[in-house]
Amino acid sequence: MSDSLFPYQIKDNYYDDVNDFAEEFISFARELNVEDLSEMLEGLLIGVYWELYKNDAMVLSEKSHKILATLSNRRNESKKSKELIDDVRGMLLTKEFSKEKNGDDLELNKSNLKILLDYLEATGDFIYQLPYLKKYEQEITPEKLDLFQELATWFLQNSSKYLATYTLGFKEFFKNNEISHNLKEDIIFFNSPEELYHLNMLGANLMNRIFRPDFQSRKRKVLLLPSCMKISKDKCKAENTRLGPVCRLCNKNCNIFKIAKDFPHELYLIEHNSDSLKGATKKDLVELGIIGVTCVLNLISGGYQASKIGIPPQCVLLNRVACSKHWLSEDSPSTIDVQELSKKI
Repeated sequence: MSDSLFPYQIKDNYYDDVNDFAEEFISFARELNVEDLSEMLEGLLIGVYWELYKNDAMVLSEKSHKILATLSNRRNESKKSKELIDDVRGMLLTKEFSKEKNGDDLELNKSNLKILLDYLEATGDFIYQLPYLKKYEQEITPEKLDLFQELATWFLQNSSKYLATYTLGFKEFFKNNEISHNLKEDIIFFNSPEELYHLNMLGANLMNRIFRPDFQSRKRKVLLLPSCMKISKDKCKAENTRLGPVCRLCNKNCNIFKIAKDFPHELYLIEHNSDSLKGATKKDLVELGIIGVTCVLNLISGGYQASKIGIPPQCVLLNRVACSKHWLSEDSPSTIDVQELSKKI
């Protein structure tokens, strides 16, 4: 398939390229006297989110923030309430997304940091990042915010050098794709800028480094594969278990089958990140290490989601988007780099 059918496609030397980019970023951060990898990542997120969303954040009213944040927190209470809430959120987010922006040269200060974090909360797309970023609200200094902006500036100036080849189809995809996400709750997620794709690519590499020692120490390794890799959702014979559906190797042509038949550890399927390992016990939480497979815009949030419940993650990227929920007119099963997966175990 043509690259223009997808906003990103992973191939060739991707994992080597993103690793080289991460090494260069870490060296730059250390020149700024940032030694801790977690602070590097969190500072980078704050800085880049500010550059990407500051104009949107500044026009979000306090009333809209409270309504959208409340709806976001309640949308998973039940399937019926989720559908209704998503309809309301879609209308409100479309209204916010369509507002005229002032384009001012805004300064990232303590007050504006709160405005940014309120905006990220309102979108509902950054809920797992927020606990890691909100800790800076009370303690942040102007010097630290300047440093975070330096990290972001360096990233925005250099990411294309390493990662643009994997988002070659980005502009063409949004130019030619007829899917309209107006009035849909994922309008902001769907319209994510190209830089956010690159941020998730680098962020996933940094997260793998941060959580690797804890992951390796865990007694049990679990692979979570998204259902969008299935050859057919309707004919899938996966069996539900406490930790999630288990592949029963029903179709040798299925991408799930090709991985599951030789995978030596636990493997579960997930419909959505929010459903992963819902049945985990206290024992599971201290024994498990996760290898999570997802599309690019969910890499950072998925890693933080696992970390939040105490399970150290490792991330592997889907080679391209696959599902009709956000991206395509119909599901188109994706694949992963099996060699990269074996390195994570």
